[in-house]
Amino acid sequence: MPTANANVEPAQCPLCHQPNECQLCTVAAYKGPCWCAQVEIPEALLAQIPPDLHNQACLCQNCITTWHRTHPRPPKIQPGDFYFEHGLMVFTAAHHLRRGYCCGSGCRHCPYS
Repeated sequence: MPTANANVEPAQCPLCHQPNECQLCTVAAYKGPCWCAQVEIPEALLAQIPPDLHNQACLCQNCITTWHRTHPRPPKIQPGDFYFEHGLMVFTAAHHLRRGYCCGSGCRHCPYS
């Protein structure tokens, strides 16, 4: 379990330091499900949080929305984007290049390493 960082304000986004407006991070009484439960938070965005702030506060809606606007979803898998080896799907470098970033999974044909 992570230790709490004394410099972290749980109600502030760890990236932009603006209010995150998360129902789970506020000291106010619980008012129902939070907006953050309805959105996809990409691993690549979470990776931008400084290590000492991981699991200390939620990102704000603006940071997540901005990420999705500037990082379109990965391309659909096309014929020739992968092959099977020992029962595992292996993506080609062409697929990784169309995706546009390294996912950090140690992919065999990653052109970003």
